[in-house]
Amino acid sequence: MKNSRMEKIKRAVAIAAAALIAMGMTGCSDTEASDTASAGSTSSEAADSGETVLKVGYVQEPSSFDPADFTSISSVLTGYDCYDTILNFSEDGTTVVPGLAESWEQVDELTYTYKFRDGIKFTDGNELTMEDVLYSLNRVSDQGYYMSYLFAAVESFEADEETRTLTVHLSYPDSTWMFVPATLPCCILEKSVAEAEGDSYGTVDGSTVGTGPYKLVSWSSGSEIVLEKNEDWWGDADTLDIDRIEYYIIEDESALALAAKSGQVDFVYGVSNDVKSVYDTISDMTVLTCDGTTLHYLAFNTAQEPFNDVNARKAVISCIDKSQITSIIGGAYANEAPTGIISESMMYMDEDLWASTIEVADVYTQDYDKAVKYLAQSAYPDGFTFDYYCTSANVKQAELLKSMIDASGSITMNIVEVAASEIFSYMFGYNVDENGDRYYDAVGTYWMSDFLDPIGVFNPLYGSENIYEGGTNQALWSSAEADEYISSASVTSDYSEKMANYTEAYKIYADECPYLALYSVLDTYAVNNGFSYTPSPMFWYNFTYADFHTAD
Repeated sequence: MKNSRMEKIKRAVAIAAAALIAMGMTGCSDTEASDTASAGSTSSEAADSGETVLKVGYVQEPSSFDPADFTSISSVLTGYDCYDTILNFSEDGTTVVPGLAESWEQVDELTYTYKFRDGIKFTDGNELTMEDVLYSLNRVSDQGYYMSYLFAAVESFEADEETRTLTVHLSYPDSTWMFVPATLPCCILEKSVAEAEGDSYGTVDGSTVGTGPYKLVSWSSGSEIVLEKNEDWWGDADTLDIDRIEYYIIEDESALALAAKSGQVDFVYGVSNDVKSVYDTISDMTVLTCDGTTLHYLAFNTAQEPFNDVNARKAVISCIDKSQITSIIGGAYANEAPTGIISESMMYMDEDLWASTIEVADVYTQDYDKAVKYLAQSAYPDGFTFDYYCTSANVKQAELLKSMIDASGSITMNIVEVAASEIFSYMFGYNVDENGDRYYDAVGTYWMSDFLDPIGVFNPLYGSENIYEGGTNQALWSSAEADEYISSASVTSDYSEKMANYTEAYKIYADECPYLALYSVLDTYAVNNGFSYTPSPMFWYNFTYADFHTAD
């Protein structure tokens, strides 16, 4: 069963790449950030039934409706509303609010309790039990699950059915645990159904049973998915303005933009530079923008030549003009990112301290003389050639990087285009050569933080504990000193102490440069003016059609 489960996870991770990369590797264009789309007439009243229907378009079909396999934006746009998490993020993403648990308490630095609501029903009519809660959490706790790092501090879960209380015991203090119950691994599903169906659960031929505001009623693979209001939702179905969600899979983003223009689609997440001009002409749609946590970067494979040499990494970085990458590839909605991969929209950012840290540590600009100097200090004074892995959606960026790097006269970058369905298998170490080594010398990709705390970027990408098959540390780089700073930041609730530790860790990251951050982008949403929606910076966990309302 475990091996079968691992294969399912690997397949889901691979399939996820197409949706994520189609979404993430192109940016958006300039406009003042808006909070809400509203006003205008809606095209979504179902004439024959009086139902309010929201038509959603996306370029990729979800891989699964099993929350353990939610590795793509398409899964969030469809399956997430079929479930609830223990807690939810606040609208601004900086704290947590009640979800399935109506209250919670930090008993001591190692113990948290969560009091679950009474009368919560699954969509098959059965009531949620604490056994369902334990099953759902333990199911995704082992390292075979790609987000198990969020449970790294957990020693055990225990539950009391009589008091409907979940107790979480941590093995060490972790101040970021407060956010975890609002994240994907804490979706609760029905134990009996999931166990009975095994690997079929959540597939097109299996069941999807949750407690969320909407339920899956049909899935025609390759064309359409339909969700309907869950009349038994504990959060009060009468508050839901949207009765029915029709999700259309339109794989070509130009065709999707034209579908939006013709009124066939009411909502699209993500507007790239390539199709922005089409959306600009749609008078009855508004493109909303919101700070997000998506950061695009180059990851060096530091476990093998040539990038096991820090000066080889610095030589490549010194060839790159990030401002060009940001403006040409990211677009006007993109912001140039500092080398150590963190966004200024993160919490705890002491602006003065952060600015001074970047000034001291983030010293890389395009300078071919420095590239020559770093090469001379490396094991490759005469230069080297390396393979850069990317998908077709990222080839334009790769070609721009190649032109800058090859101009050095000493370093040559070969572009290796990989199918979108395969790129994550390479990145996470599922696809290796006969020696067990990863194929790529460098890979172009991105990360969406699990929460606004900087540790949501630092720990998964740089943490030594995340170097394993399926692990999130794509650079295969580690530093005991940096790990200690992050550990110290995680155990304190003092914001100034957190910031001090984060900045010290950042200095190490920037100096060692296992990654080169290129740019961050705003989240973008094209919404029919017949609806209002207020986006959240925590899209990955906060998105719900319960937040869509018909415009007055």
